[in-house]
Amino acid sequence: MSNNRDGAALGHELSLWVVLYHEQLAARLHVNATEHKVLGIIGRTPGTHPARLVSETGLSNAAITKIVDRLVALGYVDRARDPADGRRFTLTATTAHRRVLTETMAPMLAGMDQVVRGLDEAELAAVGRWLTGTVAVMRDATLSLAEENRTPRTL
Repeated sequence: MSNNRDGAALGHELSLWVVLYHEQLAARLHVNATEHKVLGIIGRTPGTHPARLVSETGLSNAAITKIVDRLVALGYVDRARDPADGRRFTLTATTAHRRVLTETMAPMLAGMDQVVRGLDEAELAAVGRWLTGTVAVMRDATLSLAEENRTPRTL
């Protein structure tokens, strides 16, 4: 890969490989891409509620319920009554899920550690700003598109 490629080309290539990696990771877990992403949110926010998943993904309540039911059935998520509000459920990734994910992702994480190990503080700060901005733009664009997709359109 050439170092003089423009940002758009590198962004497209990064997006391609991130998507393909996560498709393979989802396949290893026997889940689809959406289930994998929801599982990631649950894994990063133990004790989260289905309403948060709806908010973060832009998916419907029914879709989140179906996904959570499947993740529970696969043994990747524990669902429990919320002690603060017995009408709600909390969701937490299981130890089995964390173990499989850690083992599967170890080679990629080791590679990423090598990438950042050679960067100085200013470079790390610049990369951090770029990633933070990119995540915000992608989240906003995704949620906006999800909202548009829920609204019937006429040609």
